[in-house]
Amino acid sequence: MQRLSCLLITSLVALYVPLAHAAAGETWEVTSKTEMAGMPYAMPETTMTVCQPKGGAPDPQQMMQDDSNCKVTDVKHSGSKTTWKVRCDGNGQKMSGGGEITHSKNSYQGSMHMSGTADGEKVDMNASYHGKRIGQTCDTSAPVVVSGKGMENMNDMMGMAKAQMAAGMAEQCEVGRYEAEQLMTNTFFGPDAMCAKNQKYACKVINKEVMKKTEVYLALVKHDDTSDISIAQACKIDMKAATKAICKKVDDSNYQELEEACPTESAKVAATMESGRSYTSTSRSSSMITDNPVGDAIDGAKKLKGLFGF
Repeated sequence: MQRLSCLLITSLVALYVPLAHAAAGETWEVTSKTEMAGMPYAMPETTMTVCQPKGGAPDPQQMMQDDSNCKVTDVKHSGSKTTWKVRCDGNGQKMSGGGEITHSKNSYQGSMHMSGTADGEKVDMNASYHGKRIGQTCDTSAPVVVSGKGMENMNDMMGMAKAQMAAGMAEQCEVGRYEAEQLMTNTFFGPDAMCAKNQKYACKVINKEVMKKTEVYLALVKHDDTSDISIAQACKIDMKAATKAICKKVDDSNYQELEEACPTESAKVAATMESGRSYTSTSRSSSMITDNPVGDAIDGAKKLKGLFGF
């Protein structure tokens, strides 16, 4: 996060910096504000006095010249407005976004937005900035930033924010907080998994439970059938052995859900239940006949006839 915020600030400054050789320059005061979603602390507004080439026009291609993983594309100029797109892929980051700047002889203002993932964390970053011409002569071959203010506490704040975010992530990645079914997500599995380092611990839990609990087995089958990522493969789960173990647990409460995985066992349970229903139905019919009041009356009459001899 800290690397990204610094990169964004320096890239905004570099909009007007010549690439090849020294040129006569003049000082500008540039103020920028960066916001990141999920940051526990607001980043301070930063003001820098920078040396920029006289009469220079903004060139977004220069922004990412020091980062080979980032590429600026689709640069468009329309009057005093310039827009561009940027994509960074590599070194732990996969981000895309764009920006714009409107400039005049004595001032400019603009914004940038980037989103994606960096070091396994989701990032949504916005920056706004404006500059005004001071006009003092300077040498562009010297360091770009002449002076700055508002940056004194940035490293401390970023350090605290990073520590707090790391603690939050560590808690979120704690495998013991979840049931086995809840571990079957892209939080622990997949190329962009935030908790990839704890995948092996998630696998231990899933491996253990999938052989014992039908709900875990069914959740795993459903996940792998509907996802490009196979948790069974990632965790080296023997699905044949798991299916064999689960099929021994087929009963009247789960035979319908397990019918596809355990057809023989499910059919036996279904047949037993059907037989039970038939027996119950027959018993009820017999009981109805036995308890028939008309039948009872006839039997009674026969007994009386025998008793009195008529």
